[in-house]
This record gives sequence, C-alpha cells and structure tokens, in this order.
Amino acid sequence: MKRSWVEISPERLAANVRAVRRIIGEGTGIIAVVKANAYGHGGPKVASHLHGCGVTSFAVATLEEALNIREVISNAKILVLQGCDAGQERLFVNNRLTASVFESGPVPDVEVELKVDSGMGRLGVSPAQAPTLLDELGNRVTGVFSHFASSESDPEFTRTQLDAFLAVTKGVTCRRHIANSGALCFRDAHLDAVRPGLALYGISPCPGLFDVRPVLAWKVRVLSLRKMSAGETVGYGRTFTVPRPSLIAVLPIGYADGYCRAFSNNGQVRIRGVLAPVVGRVSMDLVSVDVTDVPDVADGDEVTLLEADPQSPISAVGLANRIGTIPYEILTSIGSRVERVYV
Repeated sequence: MKRSWVEISPERLAANVRAVRRIIGEGTGIIAVVKANAYGHGGPKVASHLHGCGVTSFAVATLEEALNIREVISNAKILVLQGCDAGQERLFVNNRLTASVFESGPVPDVEVELKVDSGMGRLGVSPAQAPTLLDELGNRVTGVFSHFASSESDPEFTRTQLDAFLAVTKGVTCRRHIANSGALCFRDAHLDAVRPGLALYGISPCPGLFDVRPVLAWKVRVLSLRKMSAGETVGYGRTFTVPRPSLIAVLPIGYADGYCRAFSNNGQVRIRGVLAPVVGRVSMDLVSVDVTDVPDVADGDEVTLLEADPQSPISAVGLANRIGTIPYEILTSIGSRVERVYV
C-alpha cells in the first residue's frame, strides 16, 4: 500500500493542451516546458503524454533533463535552456538536442537557439549583440527567443520587451518565441511558438485563461493515531500544546518530501472530507494533524495534502498564498520519495 503519492491526470493534461491551442490557434507552435521534472509532475511521463497530444517541441533546463525526455520521445525537438557546457557536445549531437546560446564567445558546434535579453536582466545577449551573433551562427541557429519578466502583471513593460524583441528579430526566418504562460493572453506575443509551463499543469497565470484545470493531487495515508491529553506538546520545539483531549494523526511526509516547514502550525489537510489543521512543526519525514473533529478516522486513511481543485484552500495556489510563495515552488518541491501515479 502506497504511503505517499501524487495522482496526475493525463486527461486534464490533454484538456489543458486543448485550452492553450484554442487561445493561440493552429498556426502557432507549442513548446512545452517540462523542466524541473515537469514542475513536479514527472518529466518523461508527462512529456510522453504531451507528445501523444500532438506536442512536438519541449524545453528543459539541463542536459540531464533533456536525455531523460529523449529516452521516451525519439522524434521531438528538445531545447536545453542552460545551454551546452564544454565536453557535452557529442551528447547534444548524438541525441539531436538544441542548445541555448545566451552570451557572446565560443559557441559549441551543435544546433542552437539564440536567447536575447529583452529586459529580464538574466540570461541572454543584448539586442545590440544579437545581429552579429546570428550572422556568426549561420545555419546552425534554428530559433531566437527571449523571456518576459512580468507578463502576468505589467502589460506596459511586457509590450516594451516584445517591441525590443521584434526589432531584433525583424527578417529572421527561424522560429521566434517569447510568450510564457503569463503571456498566452497577449496575442501579439504568440509569434511562431509559445512556451507554456504552468498553464499546461492547470494553473491559470493570466486573466482570461479560465479553462485550465490542475493536473495533480498529493495524497498520503495516516501512519499512526495518538490520543493526547490536554497540556501535552507535539513535535520539535514543543510549539503546539494540546488544548483538550485530542486525537493526533501522524502522516509519513515531511520537508524532505517537499511539504514545506512553513506549514508548521499553519497548514491544513483534508481527511474524510474535513479540513484538519497541521499541529507542531513539520519535521523531515513526519507531519502531525489534529483530527479530533474528524469522525471515524482510522490508520491507513487517505489524506489529501494538495487538491486538484483551483478553488480549494489546499490547491497549489491556496497553499502558496498561505505561506507567501508561488505555486511553482509548491509543485516543484514535491520530492522523489513521493510516487507519481497517472490516473
């Protein structure tokens, strides 16, 4: 019996692809961002499902991630956003991978896409450098791209970035892409392809993108039940004092699995349909929950840590808001000890 797992819905993943496609139309490509283990959803498996939905281009952060995807998909374009390090060239060539080039200097002898810094202030060559580098790269360059800094919140700066990118790429014949999930509703930015990440996993990053649905739910089973008397304390640091005779459920999950320590005395889980509070500190492998008000709790009961319901207080967005972070961090933190199950 599984103790801790996430359930991932290929059906919802496919529906989210269709939702993105409705926004961008048939003439624009989709470059699915599957870095960071597909945002915690399981990189190779998710990429395989996306490929079955007609997605033929992917973006990852590292060579290792690219090789994992290539093992399951032989005929897709894979862009490695952190580029090709010295000594990796043969792996890129043999596995037909494309490397991002984001600075001037020696360029590895592989297929590349040029990244332009249009205002993100991170990786990318300056707009002034881009024309020279495009000439130098010649027919090895198969794309030019950039990245928005605040497409979900600052339309004026987004337009400034897009205009800078369009000026640099005027007359370029290879594919151009700049739109992330937050720019899906910014039609002028669609160009030849878009790079959705969060939207594919069912979290709406921009106003107007309402018909995506979360793909993932995170569940565990009750490991142990403890009856505690008023005045006893729970966990490291004795940060929670039991106020009444209580029933405490211990769950086999902790910050080593990505259930953040910030949920100490602050989180909620759902068990038998009831939201129950996390009590005491989240430890490396265990979490305690007060289930005194949950009827008929038993060892082995299923507990939901993260729900695939965008309106739930324990959705990825709800959990992120609770601890002052973003849903990306909630999802990508789910660790390797947590089994991925595709249902």
